[in-house]
Amino acid sequence: MTWSAAKGDRRVSELLRPFDEAHQATQSPCARFLSELRPLVDSVRKNESQRDSHLASRFNAFNYLRVDELGLSRIIADLLDPTAEHGQGTRFLKAMLDALPEARGQFASLRATVARPIRVETERRITTGGRIDITVDIPLGSRWFCLAFENKPYAADQAGQLKAYLDYLVEQYERRFLLVYLPPDHCEPDEDSLPHEDRQRWRRHFSVMPYAAGGDRSVEDWFAACREVCDAERVSWFLREAQLFCQRQFGESTMTIDAETCLVREYLSKKPKHLRAALAVHDAWRLVRTDVCKRFLEHVRQTVENRLREEVTGSDSDFHVQIRYGGDKRYSIFLWITRDSWPPYHDVPGWVVDTRTAIMLENHRRGPSGWCWGVRSPKPSDQMTEPEKKRRNELVVALKHHGLLPGRPDNWWLQWGWLSRYQNWYELVPDLNDECEAGGGPITKRYVDGLVDIAAHAIPVINDVEMASRPRSKE
Repeated sequence: MTWSAAKGDRRVSELLRPFDEAHQATQSPCARFLSELRPLVDSVRKNESQRDSHLASRFNAFNYLRVDELGLSRIIADLLDPTAEHGQGTRFLKAMLDALPEARGQFASLRATVARPIRVETERRITTGGRIDITVDIPLGSRWFCLAFENKPYAADQAGQLKAYLDYLVEQYERRFLLVYLPPDHCEPDEDSLPHEDRQRWRRHFSVMPYAAGGDRSVEDWFAACREVCDAERVSWFLREAQLFCQRQFGESTMTIDAETCLVREYLSKKPKHLRAALAVHDAWRLVRTDVCKRFLEHVRQTVENRLREEVTGSDSDFHVQIRYGGDKRYSIFLWITRDSWPPYHDVPGWVVDTRTAIMLENHRRGPSGWCWGVRSPKPSDQMTEPEKKRRNELVVALKHHGLLPGRPDNWWLQWGWLSRYQNWYELVPDLNDECEAGGGPITKRYVDGLVDIAAHAIPVINDVEMASRPRSKE
């Protein structure tokens, strides 16, 4: 919603009228600031809720799509494909090439023929057995140029992965290629995936494009550039939804630039005496949101534990649901479910929370702003002994029959998926607090139901495989 300054001033003035200045003077600056704002924000929220029945401003089509790694790869690949159903030819591909300095200027035009079409492929197998998420083969004179993408919106890098892709692309295309790395926000790949010396060696053939805007290029910016050149209204609408999805799913913003935020801005402009109090509230917010998120994680833990003991066979006395809240770092917040009778793995990395296979909920972004869940090993498969690998592979096969989660096994996860709803707890802090007070609600239900469902299928499988591999006591 867009607020003009005049309308904002009138609205604030109308809402401020009922307040008694004498009463406000008896309060501290912060208390006065909050006491004035609360009824104003409540009023605006009520108005927005009524408008949403007609405008649905919080609706986003991507809430109903498959937007895990494979789903997002398919969306990007289809937009890059000149023959796809969007009907815009090479416009979106050209917008991508223009966004990448390493590729910019290499193509005077994007010409393809029936004999030499632009070829877009997902999950392309390479000679070493891995798969490149997206490749676009573009005719370049009598040869081919390959624009390749490694899509990493959620999962961690695997050892040697990007180096293997670069070696394959060199083998196939010599120096006529560009590998683009797509992380959630701007970060370089892990050292064990692409060592620093290789990054320097291939700096003209390797690029980083995060999903969230904030640097000189992003997937979000590319969606916006595609909208600028798109003639089809339906496709333009979809691109706008994609842009908003990137902002909400991967950006730092909590998407509160709405009527409430505009109201507060206008209020502070009208009453600058409250700026110092607003700054104090701002500074306290990080601590407050951390306290609420930690409390909500414990609330989920307790609810999951109660549900599992009531509903899941095999939840015996050695069964545990535990949590760790590690702050604003990636992969630092966990809820995990284990049994003491599941045999431990040896030489587990020191930072790992448990030495056993676990049903786990883990943050994949900074702080509790993005989550994945599934069944995870306590150590990476490339560091396991042969007996441990055998155990792990048996579990992967057994879990695959249930097909609960879409993510394919990687170095850590045997089966995993990410949560498409209620991902960013920071923007949900008021709701999380309400559900802690009330003992539940829709967010609690989503997390608890999902974890209990995963556990109900995984625990019997882990029991069968892990208990069978447990060394027998000598008596």
